[in-house]
Amino acid sequence: MSEGQDWISVLPDEILHHILSFLTTKQSIQTCILSKRWINLWKFTPVIDIQMATPYHETTPSERTFIHNTLTQHQAFKLHKFSLDFSYGALQYLVANVQLQHYIEFAMSRQVQILSVSTEILFEPLEDYYVLPNVFYSHDNVPSLEQVSLKGFLFNPNPPCDLPFASLKALCLFDCVIDDGTLKGLLSNFPVLESLTIDLCHRLLNFKASWCQSMRLKHLVVRCMNNPGFNLEIDSLSLSSFKVYGDSVKISVSSLSSTAEATVFRSRYYPYVQNFDTRTWLRNLAHVKKFGVNSWFSQFLAREYEVNNNGWKIFENLKVFAWFGPLEKECDLIALIDFLVHCPSLEKIEIDFRFSFWEEDGEHRPPFALERPFVENSGDGQPTVGFLDNVKKIIIHHFFGYKSEIEFIKHLMQKAVVLETLSLTYRRLEFNPESNRHGYASCPPKELVQEEIFSLSTASSNVHISFHHTYHKLGY
Repeated sequence: MSEGQDWISVLPDEILHHILSFLTTKQSIQTCILSKRWINLWKFTPVIDIQMATPYHETTPSERTFIHNTLTQHQAFKLHKFSLDFSYGALQYLVANVQLQHYIEFAMSRQVQILSVSTEILFEPLEDYYVLPNVFYSHDNVPSLEQVSLKGFLFNPNPPCDLPFASLKALCLFDCVIDDGTLKGLLSNFPVLESLTIDLCHRLLNFKASWCQSMRLKHLVVRCMNNPGFNLEIDSLSLSSFKVYGDSVKISVSSLSSTAEATVFRSRYYPYVQNFDTRTWLRNLAHVKKFGVNSWFSQFLAREYEVNNNGWKIFENLKVFAWFGPLEKECDLIALIDFLVHCPSLEKIEIDFRFSFWEEDGEHRPPFALERPFVENSGDGQPTVGFLDNVKKIIIHHFFGYKSEIEFIKHLMQKAVVLETLSLTYRRLEFNPESNRHGYASCPPKELVQEEIFSLSTASSNVHISFHHTYHKLGY
């Protein structure tokens, strides 16, 4: 091929279709201006990804017909993925139930494997959510679905499930309206389900992992911040990992030897209403190999020491401990360190100091934390006895240089006798002057923080400290 020749256009159609599948549909269509070779390529891509971010009343007439023209002209017999994402404004004017039914029916007619439809209903009554059309349950191509993600839909009771979802392995329901009985009945039609996410769903008061008839369910995520009195029973014999987010969740965990990873995030610990339940389900997690928690756990441990003079020394198989959020009291820190030194198999510690655990799953929001007062003991705190005998790696994300964070790192460094790697990412925040007047303090300069970290005493003589940093301006 001579220099300057278009080597991409000579690739086979299948490869070009695959390349285009990484673009949104709008971007894919725009490639038709490149040359005659590209005019019709987008029509056969295995992915349709339409994102309507502009309120419908602000769009031009040509933009309003974009979805219709796209679906009319698309000619692929099978779709790997069909994704529609509507902003609040676009949804309010553009999408009625009949149109949603048409879009979903189109995707199902192309034997779609991954279906994602996201609607945004802000400050609307639950009755005004868009009803998930019956075609979702009853289309002949239901067995081709492998992954489904639905946001902002209302599920009618007793949906007409004519065919089993024979291939569905992953289901995510976010901000949907669905009651206990409807969800239980729905899950009975997923015989090979492996991953289930229930995120901020309304009218849901109870959930049992055993509702999933599939004996292959391995991963469960439940977020229920706005469901007071929500009862969660984790009792599936096949489950290997679960994550629970929510303050008012009453958790019941069966002793499941298959569960290797557990994460429980709460805003705070309420000792007078959670003590007995917490002790019970924690004992049933003693066999896990990875355990993720935030500040409620250190508060619970400190309370156990204060009331019962009792440490938790039962996590003998724990290999990875993940911590999220700040530490506010030295007594909480000491209780947490004591817990860790009594985990004899512990090899790795991961720490993320961001304040909000809503950011735990991704980097799409700016890393953020505010310095909080670190309440030190008045001399009566007991130092922990023992060492982190097998911890070789400590990874710290979103470190802001605050006193409580440095104290946490210092205690770990003094206990980890065989530590090989400390990897730390410093996120320096700088607030504008107006924010400073309201009590928001900018993080210290990188050089000062780096010097303090490297000057900490270590129990290990072979530790390598890897220091990374980023800089963020807030409020400008």
